[in-house]
Amino acid sequence: MRVLLLTPFAPNAHHYHAAADTIVQLTPRLAEQVELFVYSPEHTAPTEPDDLKYTLLPATVTARPSHRDRLRLEPAWLRQAWPREATREAAELIRRIRPDVVHSEYLQSAEVVGISPASVLGLHDITEKVMLESYRASSGLERPYRLIELLRTRRFERAAIRQADAVITLSDADFAVAAARNPNTVLARPGIHVGDRSWSPPPATERPRLVFAGAMWRRANALVAQFLAREVMPLVWQGLPQAELRIVGAEPSADVVGLGESDSRVVVTGAVPDLRSEMLDAHAVVVPSIVGGGVLMKVAHAMALGCPVITSEGPAASVRGDASMLYTASTADEIAAAVRAAVESPDDAAQRGRRARAHIERTFRWDDTVRSYLDAYGIASRQ
Repeated sequence: MRVLLLTPFAPNAHHYHAAADTIVQLTPRLAEQVELFVYSPEHTAPTEPDDLKYTLLPATVTARPSHRDRLRLEPAWLRQAWPREATREAAELIRRIRPDVVHSEYLQSAEVVGISPASVLGLHDITEKVMLESYRASSGLERPYRLIELLRTRRFERAAIRQADAVITLSDADFAVAAARNPNTVLARPGIHVGDRSWSPPPATERPRLVFAGAMWRRANALVAQFLAREVMPLVWQGLPQAELRIVGAEPSADVVGLGESDSRVVVTGAVPDLRSEMLDAHAVVVPSIVGGGVLMKVAHAMALGCPVITSEGPAASVRGDASMLYTASTADEIAAAVRAAVESPDDAAQRGRRARAHIERTFRWDDTVRSYLDAYGIASRQ
């Protein structure tokens, strides 16, 4: 089977967000099963590495978002990583390569769904839900713009789901939403590598260390960082006055950097050489969600390391986690209480971590992920 995969994020690039755990890991595994061509506007080099198992097609366009994008019918966020010219270039590739299946991974590339035969749409979240929460979290002059983006996203995403010959989702909740609009929806949990390193309780003499991780240039992560530093940590410090919050992730905004400047117990690291080491050295990984969105890979990776993980209900459900393996909390009071429980009862924290690690190893297997994608390809090619 010949497949043309379209993605805003190049699979041969280095990413400081979830694409490093999804598209980068998925693409070579798919290439072992199908004849795979990959197009991304991030890849503009005329040549490709010799060791790739797939054909990486160079783009002649790059994303150059502008304020004019806010005046168009489609969502403005679409142009952050997928320029309008990329859709035209993808259409030309379809005519030239004549693939059996056109796979649009991420909603950004979904413009091609309406013009391609045998189309598969891979959704990493239900973006309408994310935009709704983003609108609810907004205020002031930003609020009308967030409402407009929500309405544009709703129209765009629902149309793409209906038009696709098959849809792939990564979580049960997203599957339910997509399947209500397209019966040819497949659940493909992302694979997670469970390595040899695993968490053990830090020495009792160490100051409590909490880690929140994510791409800090993303608004969703910045909102959580501000919530933890301003609302959760003051409650934590009432019982654990030396506790340290480490905000870990690339390109923190000025607002996020300012969180560390106002209190030395909040440390904003920026990008780090090894995120796993940050998590393994922590007393707990604190990764709640405010705006939601698919499977939070940082939750799954912390679980795979056997770390005590404190998260909110949505991310917990997305990984099928329960109270035996996760601390589930949403409000500032609940999260602060969970932090105290994890720090003050390290044996219980370690036991939850071991259960979480075993759960990820059983449930998030790359072989199962690839098989689900191939199932979607088969559905689309038969339509």
